Amino acid sequence: MTERIFVSEDPLAALPPPLEDAPYSAWAPSLALRAYVTRIHLCLEPIARGEEIVERVLPDGTVHVAFTLGDPVPGPRGDDALEAEVHGASVAPVIIRMAGRIEQVGVHLRAGAIGHQLGVPAGEIAGARVSLDALWGRAAQEARERLASAPHGRARVATMEAILRERLRGVDAAPHRAALAAMRRIAEHGGRERVRDVAAHVGVGERRLEQLFHQHVGLSPKAACRLARFRAALAMVRRGSAWSDVVIACGYVDQSHLVHDVRAFTGLTPSALRREFGFLQAASGA
Repeated sequence: MTERIFVSEDPLAALPPPLEDAPYSAWAPSLALRAYVTRIHLCLEPIARGEEIVERVLPDGTVHVAFTLGDPVPGPRGDDALEAEVHGASVAPVIIRMAGRIEQVGVHLRAGAIGHQLGVPAGEIAGARVSLDALWGRAAQEARERLASAPHGRARVATMEAILRERLRGVDAAPHRAALAAMRRIAEHGGRERVRDVAAHVGVGERRLEQLFHQHVGLSPKAACRLARFRAALAMVRRGSAWSDVVIACGYVDQSHLVHDVRAFTGLTPSALRREFGFLQAASGA
């Protein structure tokens, strides 16, 4: 059994060109979809017979849709495998056990535009794993069949984009600018800014910001700030920074405060997290 950690790309960062022959590749959406989607990812990884990979997926706070085209992948709690599913925004790590031929297509939806693709407020599926059939009906299975028939690589990404564009037909609402601006502000400040200051920056009150985040993000503003700070800390650790430097740079009260967040977002102690980075799954196009 192999254990590894998966850390996704920064949802707001530009993506480098993908390596098509990598087990995991992340693709920037076309200009027509950029307001609605942050990235499309492909996974193609055959696992040797009798072997199992246990992957600890760290939260990134996004809502994403996943189509399984290879062998079934059970849910993180041992629940049934789904051929097409939606994962609501979450701040908890997820453990996935994989065996056989892993072949998936995933779409990470942009904050402020989630309802345009799914038809439900982001907060209604927060922290949940939902069958896409419940949201798209027969179109979910039809989409999976189209993806399965497309060759892995650029052709499959193009097929996924065509499906997403079709979902947007008749949708005349643009992504919610205040929600997206607030998420950008939180990311730019590494989660260190107070929620009331974020609200003031985008021109709304704190209560209204809470409502916008329920509708368009799926996390509360406070949770989004905590996660952004943790991901900033994680980036420093991956570059080799000492935990003591991370505490200061990322605005933690003290080291115990950082330890608490590391445990909450990864399920590991800081020392175990640093040790596990030796088994980090590549999560970018480079």
